[in-house]
Amino acid sequence: MDDLDSFALPPSRSLLLGEVFGEGIFLSNGESWEYQRGLAKPVFNLPSRTEMFGIYHKAGRDLLRVLEEAAGSGEVLELQQLFKRFTLDTFGEIGFGYPINSLIKPIQFSSSFDWIFKEVDDRIKFPWRKITQARQWRYHLGVIENFIRELIEERRKEGWEGKMDFLSRLLEMESRKEITGVTGKFLRDQVMNFMIAGRDTTAVLLAATFYYLLQAPECEEKVAREIEEVVGKEVVTMNHTKELRYLKNVLDEALRLFPPAVPVNSRICLKDVELPNKVKIRKGGYVSYSPFVVHRLKEFWGEDADEFKPERWEDKDILKHPYQFVPFQKGPRQCLGMNMAYEEAKCCIAILYQSGFRFKLLNKENPLLHNMAAILTARNGINVKVQKIN
Repeated sequence: MDDLDSFALPPSRSLLLGEVFGEGIFLSNGESWEYQRGLAKPVFNLPSRTEMFGIYHKAGRDLLRVLEEAAGSGEVLELQQLFKRFTLDTFGEIGFGYPINSLIKPIQFSSSFDWIFKEVDDRIKFPWRKITQARQWRYHLGVIENFIRELIEERRKEGWEGKMDFLSRLLEMESRKEITGVTGKFLRDQVMNFMIAGRDTTAVLLAATFYYLLQAPECEEKVAREIEEVVGKEVVTMNHTKELRYLKNVLDEALRLFPPAVPVNSRICLKDVELPNKVKIRKGGYVSYSPFVVHRLKEFWGEDADEFKPERWEDKDILKHPYQFVPFQKGPRQCLGMNMAYEEAKCCIAILYQSGFRFKLLNKENPLLHNMAAILTARNGINVKVQKIN
């Protein structure tokens, strides 16, 4: 993962996802990847992340309204879908300065986005679906393309002066001639890549975290108590989230057992390579690794590797190998949004607990079934009912 001169993303990834991601950062190598990463970096620096808390609270208020209604009606909520609406709304503002408000009114974009990524996974197993599902593919991709086109047009029309979102930064840099090649397709690819990064991974992290907490009441109680002690009834800020140390352990443990981003990752060798263990790989050979598997290796994590135990993270020497824990990858391609993901998840969880909401997990006895596609998800859903305790 460190040696970009020897390993690159394989062409097979573009064959599967190129129609969706275009030439964005998730499918790029070399200079193109380096250029796009440089454009995105300022969005995730500390001053920008501090400003994001206002966005989290705005979406948080809408989320609380959804939970209030569900608590009153007894409606069953699926947590992955619920938090995808939350993260779509936050990232709409962060990435594009656009109030999507899907928590207030669900939008077709979300279901089309989900359909496309499920279809990509299905086509790996059943290649003929590229023919049999061609019409549905065109429809859902069209919904996504139209949504993104409208979003870009809205930003151009409203202007970008003084705005801090990623799309506004690109348009401002284009107007100053600091960057070139800002075509409609370039902007479309940037938006699409940011959408998957900003919506799905953090949403699944939130859903998985609640799943594990609801299976471990003593851990949930410790989280609630820490939030009460650190935050109380104050508005959650970055200073608070830094002090939520047990919650950080909980998030790390959820990421260990359920790493959402690219559960199986592959690289192609650009030249003959000898690995540290003396294994030789010829140019054109493939190397694959799975965070899902690595995070369960008993040689690193012990005999209880399959168990949810946030307390294991209290051991400062828990990481015995630099690549033992890779939910955000490692090396030069490590996720730029890692700190943001932790902060957003902590803020969201703190808002829910300080507002007195609790989830009751349905079908607790059923095991969590994993769907390993572009993003790791719970195939059977994480279904809950909502309770208000004060």
